[in-house]
Amino acid sequence: MHLILVPQQGLPGQAEMSLHVAGGVITIDNIAYDLGLVPEGGEGWPEGDSPFIGPITRSGGALTVTIIARLGDDAASVQDGPWVIEDAAGDVIIPAKRNPNEAEE
Repeated sequence: MHLILVPQQGLPGQAEMSLHVAGGVITIDNIAYDLGLVPEGGEGWPEGDSPFIGPITRSGGALTVTIIARLGDDAASVQDGPWVIEDAAGDVIIPAKRNPNEAEE
């Protein structure tokens, strides 16, 4: 699965988003989204309240999704995103810049 993560600072005290990819399923903050039904060369559109932005596509067998990546309190206020993570699998670490003061604690 190819991920495009668009950084967004969370509310004070709000935990950073957790991501896990297993095949065609992405789990975001313990909510599993099965994207396996998106056909080759096709696209799907998220319904309701979700962290997805725009269409979910499949090309060459790989799903591509764009997600609003909620950052935690230790993330720097200025980020270089969006970030592209090719072939994401397992637990996904959000590649945010961190505040140096938070990292020392």
